[in-house]
Amino acid sequence: MKILLCATFLIIMSALVFLPYCHCADEKSGCLTGAFISDNPTREDIENFKNLYGKKPFFVMVFAGWGDLISKEVIEDVYAEGSLLMVTWEPWNMATQKAIDYDWVLSGEYDNYIEAFAKRLKTAGKPVFIRFAHEMNGDWYPWCGTKIGKEKYIALYRYVKDKFDAAGVKDAKWVFSINWEDVPKEGNSFIAYYPGDRYVDFVGIDGYNWGNAKSWSKWRSFKEIFEDRLDEAARAFNKPIIISEFSSTSSGGDKALWIKEALSYIRAGEDVYAFVLFNVDKETDWSFSSDTNSGKELKLQLRDRHFLESAHF
Repeated sequence: MKILLCATFLIIMSALVFLPYCHCADEKSGCLTGAFISDNPTREDIENFKNLYGKKPFFVMVFAGWGDLISKEVIEDVYAEGSLLMVTWEPWNMATQKAIDYDWVLSGEYDNYIEAFAKRLKTAGKPVFIRFAHEMNGDWYPWCGTKIGKEKYIALYRYVKDKFDAAGVKDAKWVFSINWEDVPKEGNSFIAYYPGDRYVDFVGIDGYNWGNAKSWSKWRSFKEIFEDRLDEAARAFNKPIIISEFSSTSSGGDKALWIKEALSYIRAGEDVYAFVLFNVDKETDWSFSSDTNSGKELKLQLRDRHFLESAHF
């Protein structure tokens, strides 16, 4: 009997060793919600989102330029609400939109700043998701591969993460965040910029429906924007996938139908770990005002239990 019990124990333990790695402490069946709602989100902003749309954003996105730190107040407010920060860290001067010297970064000139940034986020005491140097497969940022080359981009990403690790920030989750299409397409595959599994916890995909808000744009459904890239990213990387930025303009089509189809598409599949909805009026009207048909549709869709406002890491 003892031999049988020991054998059973060994079989169970062997099976546990090969269970897939889970990023949550408990089983997550669904898609975590997230939103960009303000440059400096407060508890009131997060509570207001929940009051308007029925669920709070589990991920609250903020942006930081090079030389900036996330304010203590933002960190305190986001985590007091039971949400997590998704930090988009852009290696340029956000005010002037000019590049920094990436060779200086790699030479150690900015080590003190990187350490200060890391230690500030460490004060959260809980996981912080970091999107460093996102949309590198486009051509609009100075850190894009078309500007600095894939070798320097990868070296930059790795260098910054290694400094975070050296600072003892164990709760940082790194999101390799790509654009939904390669711009330009030739010789600019998003796969070429991947810094390696050791440097990536999640893969993010950004995409927007610009409608007819720009001379070069047209109305696109969520499926048209994301379906192919979701499939490509799933095949290329063995990482959970986050829709790290998405929204639709109000110009050129039915925005209420667009968000209905978008969340229906996410709900029907199992390949989207989380999403971050841009809910602001910025380059165009990305917002889903609660008194509009699109805002009411967003609230209706978020009622589904597939969309989660909490998880344990």
